[in-house]
Amino acid sequence: MSEFERTFLIVDDEPDILDAIKRLFRKRYNVLVAPTAEEAMEILNTETVQVVLTDQRMPGISGVEFLANLRRSHPDVVRVLLTGYSNIDHVIDAINEGHVYRYISKPWNPAELRLFVAQAFEYYDERLERIALVSKLKNANELLEKQNVELSQANEELTTLDQVKNVFMEVVSHELNTPIAVIMGYEFLLRRELEAYDSQIVQKALASIEQSANRLKSISARIFQMLTSDDPEMALDLEEFQFNDLLNDVQSYLSPFLVKRGQTLSITSDNVPDVLLGDYDKIVDILTNLLINAVKFSKDGQTIQLAFHADSNELHIKVADEGIGIESDDLNQIFEPFFSTFRSQYHSSGDFEFGKRGIGLGLSLVRRFVVMHGGRIDVESEEGEGTTFTVHLPLRPERFDSSDELHAFRPS
Repeated sequence: MSEFERTFLIVDDEPDILDAIKRLFRKRYNVLVAPTAEEAMEILNTETVQVVLTDQRMPGISGVEFLANLRRSHPDVVRVLLTGYSNIDHVIDAINEGHVYRYISKPWNPAELRLFVAQAFEYYDERLERIALVSKLKNANELLEKQNVELSQANEELTTLDQVKNVFMEVVSHELNTPIAVIMGYEFLLRRELEAYDSQIVQKALASIEQSANRLKSISARIFQMLTSDDPEMALDLEEFQFNDLLNDVQSYLSPFLVKRGQTLSITSDNVPDVLLGDYDKIVDILTNLLINAVKFSKDGQTIQLAFHADSNELHIKVADEGIGIESDDLNQIFEPFFSTFRSQYHSSGDFEFGKRGIGLGLSLVRRFVVMHGGRIDVESEEGEGTTFTVHLPLRPERFDSSDELHAFRPS
């Protein structure tokens, strides 16, 4: 604060003293004067004053009493008392109680008075600095507290992720070990039965070995796909292919599961070109993952709808079932990698039993492959009524842009 901005208020009922002190300080400070405590309070309520100098002996109210009131109404103002030696005991009490910063004895020495007043302004400045520092410290503490809360939340998230990791490892172990146990068991039976050579038993054992081995291969391939497809640089293997070839391959893959569950696949198409452009293998994966989910979560004997419709820009693919539906709390998470359920006993490693779950990679791959084509996927579901997935793929897909993934999924 510059000296010009400093305001000094003098309170004394003797005009000569007011005039003398004002002349002493007028070149250094903005000097205000008041003959009574009441007028001084009026000035303090309208002006910004840093230092007040008041005489102890005034009519109506003493200087100590005035400064005590001032402490309550204007605590930031530095209070200086001008007094004679006869009032020294009152002054000491006022200093001890904090009413007064310091006192100046009458008669005063001009040099000493200048020094005392200058020190009072310095004290005011230092106190403002302390207040500012305390404020900064308080803000820093609040920021630190906020950061501690955020750190605590991050630690909780890490704990959750660690739990998910542990569950995932448990699920993977469950998924892989069961087929391995089947392979080993049938391998033992095969070795034992081959000694007597019963062709029916041998064929059954060989079929089970092949089925379990393919299950292991499928799980391994899906995990590998999930890891490698996270690379945003991964390019589409675009090619032209026949629409009928796509239908035939999907039906061929799905047929054993439909037969096992006594279900029907109803396929319709509208305005779909005979020749399509895209990454054939990835589109097959999109359809088979969605259809296998429909098989798993539909009851025996129900019908699954697979509908194709094309407009001028997009191919729209709808997979609808009348199964158990998706819980509303899960709807926004179903496309997250490894999201399925946190209890491994509900995971299926066999023949797609009703309501059983996999390791939560299928739908994540579906979304990834849809995004890579520049498309999007919607889902509508109602518990107990069924689920409908709708995939929108551009008829002329371009290079994959990883930023599009944020807009690839829209639950309904």
